[in-house]
Amino acid sequence: MLQLESARYESTVLFCDIRGFTALFDNRDPGEAVTFANTVIAKLADEIEKQNGVVDKFTGDGFLAHFGITQANDSHALAACRAALGMRKALATINQQRHLSDQPVLSIGIGINTGPVAAGFISIGKKSEFTVLGRSVNIASRIENLTKDFSVDCLIADSTAKLVESELMLQKMPERQLRGVNEKAYVHWLLPMNNRTAH
Repeated sequence: MLQLESARYESTVLFCDIRGFTALFDNRDPGEAVTFANTVIAKLADEIEKQNGVVDKFTGDGFLAHFGITQANDSHALAACRAALGMRKALATINQQRHLSDQPVLSIGIGINTGPVAAGFISIGKKSEFTVLGRSVNIASRIENLTKDFSVDCLIADSTAKLVESELMLQKMPERQLRGVNEKAYVHWLLPMNNRTAH
């Protein structure tokens, strides 16, 4: 098992949320939600691992992932954005299959933030898991919430944008108040045309 020291890391955090997940499974067999998680969410999470990221935890209707901790990577911000682009492509394939099966198509929200995180093992009884905590994680979650306000699928923090703007096409969005955070922030839309050149 990989052993990591509890420490402060510079990392990029990604939050992914499946839109309308609760409504999707209202009045349906709970087993269908498990099947959904093992197929749809797992396929999206695969894109994290392709970019050497780690899925920290599943949230039922999405997941939290981080880059640059378990593997030293000076390009963790770019890796996270490329993972988001891969998730966008994977979702298009999933939705094509769902449409042909007469199932409702899905949409996602992705929030990405780069900054310092506290990372280490949290132990409860016999269970121990490595996780990331701190303000940078909270901001990534708040940025994901903003995707609903802007009606886009992926927003990245200004701190992330500065590290990837030479490689990717971004659109700076109007300043917004982050929910639950006493400050305003600029975020950037990871534009869809990036998928044409993603690698």
